[in-house]
Amino acid sequence: MLEYIPGSTDTGPAGSADGEDAGSPGEQGAAGEEGEPDEEGAVISAGDAEIEGPGLSDIQKQIVLKLLELIQEDIIYGYEVFPDSGYPTNNVWISTDVISVVLNECGFDLMELIYKDMSEHKDDYPMDIKGRKEAIKYLDFRDVFFQEQFFRRHALELPLEYEAGDPDNAILWQPGDILYFQFDPDNPYKDLGGFVSPHKNEDGIPLVIMISAELGSISGADVLGEYEIVGHFRYPPPDID
Repeated sequence: MLEYIPGSTDTGPAGSADGEDAGSPGEQGAAGEEGEPDEEGAVISAGDAEIEGPGLSDIQKQIVLKLLELIQEDIIYGYEVFPDSGYPTNNVWISTDVISVVLNECGFDLMELIYKDMSEHKDDYPMDIKGRKEAIKYLDFRDVFFQEQFFRRHALELPLEYEAGDPDNAILWQPGDILYFQFDPDNPYKDLGGFVSPHKNEDGIPLVIMISAELGSISGADVLGEYEIVGHFRYPPPDID
């Protein structure tokens, strides 16, 4: 029997809202501050801190700055439907809203992009999860499994396991990278999404900027070495010479 899941946009296996299991691990970490991009290089000034990343593109800087602004806003975890706008028009968000809103404000309208791609390539999306064949514009771009599939098709895919001490981590795990976490392989509704943060824990491992039922608000969570990563993307994909 299918049960409606708050935090999804349709029916699916019984589970918690937007992938969050109240018993899932994860602890809240440090929040960021607002800042401005440095025109000279890949340094972002955020309050009193400077955030560095080798070769960060202008769009990566924009994404990170927007994320740091969102942490300061009064956004709480919860699911509502927005038939007119698609995007949330209040302060009640699920994890995928953080991803779609940030990218939309940086010039990438995921609602339009995912709807177009799903409409033209139905067989490439897991429509069977929803039990229908046609895409719904204002709903589907917020479903975590549809977001994941869109980025698999259109983003740069990166490693799924963070290896502490890897000298390439600064390149492979950059601020603004998009991550998806899996909690139950039999229930895709439980997946959660977020961004690699420019801030790190005391061991030098990046935090993840995300929202969940457990966190309650958009926060920097120390989960990179704890949650199972099933998607790691850089979008838009960088130009590779």
